[in-house]
Amino acid sequence: MSDLKSIASSLESKIEKLVDLHHKTRKELSSLKTENTHLTQTIDQQKKAIKDLEEKGKVLKLSKSLSNNNENTTELKLKINELIREVDKCISLLNK
Repeated sequence: MSDLKSIASSLESKIEKLVDLHHKTRKELSSLKTENTHLTQTIDQQKKAIKDLEEKGKVLKLSKSLSNNNENTTELKLKINELIREVDKCISLLNK
């Protein structure tokens, strides 16, 4: 009879450890999912920043090729930047 009690006690102990391990694993999974979401958002933001920088580079190349002197380049850059800001505002309004 004492063998059955020791087996039952051992089994109960192992079940408690498994339940505890299960809870810890679920918490870790939740934490990892949150981190994954955060990292995905960071990647999306960085992709957008890269795209914006590439677009600005194209604009600068265009403005340099269209301009013969520094005064025209500055004016052209300002005008192009103004147009880009307007387009960005329109896109953000469309996304809402």
